Parts: sequence; C-alpha cells; structure tokens
Amino acid sequence: MDGLQNIIPFVTGGSAAAGTLGNVLEERRKMQYSDFVMSLLKDPAKLAAAIAKIQQPLNQGLQQSVGNTVQANMAERGLAQAPGTFAASESQALAPFYEQNLNTATQAFLQSLGMPAGTFGSPVNTSGALALFMNSLKNRAGGGTGGTDVPAGGLTFPNYDWNTPTSDWSVPTGGTGG
Repeated sequence: MDGLQNIIPFVTGGSAAAGTLGNVLEERRKMQYSDFVMSLLKDPAKLAAAIAKIQQPLNQGLQQSVGNTVQANMAERGLAQAPGTFAASESQALAPFYEQNLNTATQAFLQSLGMPAGTFGSPVNTSGALALFMNSLKNRAGGGTGGTDVPAGGLTFPNYDWNTPTSDWSVPTGGTGG
C-alpha cells in the first residue's frame, strides 16, 4: 500500500499536466486559425484569390442561352452586325449571373471560415486533478499541518495552511507546523 501512496502524486500531477498541456495546445491552434483569418481579412488580394478558387464557372448552357437571346435582341434592333455592341450587351446580360455566382462562392468561403460547433474542443477541466495532486502533497508534507519535516522523497511547503483558501499563492498564510 505504501508503494501506491508514493505513486499517487506522480499520477495526479501527470494527469493535471497532460490536461493543461492539451489546453495550451488547443489554444495555440485557435490562435493560429485566428491569425490565418485575420491575414485573409487584411489582404483583399488573398481573400479574392481564396474565393476565386472555389468559384464555379458559369454553365455553358446558360452562357449559350443568354448569348442567343442577346443575338436575337440585337437582330431585332438591326445591330446584328455590330460585334462591339453585341459583346457589351452580352456582358451586361451575363453580369447578374456572374454576380450571383461570386456571391455564392463568397458565402461558401466565409461560411467555411466560421467556427462551427466542434471545430475546437472545449478546454479540459484540470481542477480535480490539481486538487488531488495538491492533496497528495499535503498528505506527504506532514499531514496537512504545513510542517517542515521532510519525509523521505517528499515535498513540503513550510508554514503554509492548506485549509485556508487564498487568492495569492505566492504569500503563505502561516501554518501551525514546524
């Protein structure tokens, strides 16, 4: 049983350290992601290039249909032989479709930048493991009295009252041990 008592501080301390390390790594990933999003927002050329990568070209059938409609309209007005006028009219007729296509790609890209639920894990609560770790140190350091007797291989915190909570861990509140 004594061997188990000696390993408890290592197990509880290790689990607290692992949970804290996981939290630190997760926060680092969040910061990297945030930096990536901010770099896109600060550089319009990067943002436009990223949107252009996911933008789909207009359907060939749609382009042909709009071109035929514009050609018929131009012929009605007697402008069928004016290539410059036809190109300008066709561009104007296709503009709403290009704009809708761009808006769809922009929305899809911005939605992909959002952080849906589950993208990042929630922080691990290490307070239980830390409490067990601190409690195991208290038990090894003289039974909670804050004494200065050092058991073989143990740690002590002289003059510290473990039963009095404090918000300033750097200043001992004074103990009864010694």
